[in-house]
Amino acid sequence: MRVTQTEGELKPMKRSTNSKSKVILPPPTNKSMELAQFLKATDIPEKGTTEITLLGDVRKSTSPYGEGIEVACTLGGKRYDWTIRFDSWNYPRLYKRFGAENWEGVVKVERKEYKGNEYVAVVD
Repeated sequence: MRVTQTEGELKPMKRSTNSKSKVILPPPTNKSMELAQFLKATDIPEKGTTEITLLGDVRKSTSPYGEGIEVACTLGGKRYDWTIRFDSWNYPRLYKRFGAENWEGVVKVERKEYKGNEYVAVVD
């Protein structure tokens, strides 16, 4: 037995191009999931020393400027990642103080300049 189809039954449905059907998601509200900014010399005051808190989260750096590590830290309640190259003056000072295991604690830093470039220098 054959059933005849009426006109319009086989027409494919068209997608709505109405802008109301688009879903725009809000930004995430979980601050721990956001990427931290890199700590730069311009983030600390020009004069005097400043205390930053190292959080103990250390990972290998992917910087194109040389091998090193990235250390999670806070400055003024804001979270940063601080890139420390192995061939810098900062690395042996911090390694001597914290060792190979846990880089967690308060460190005094200041803004310095070398060959026209400013950088974050460990003071103590």
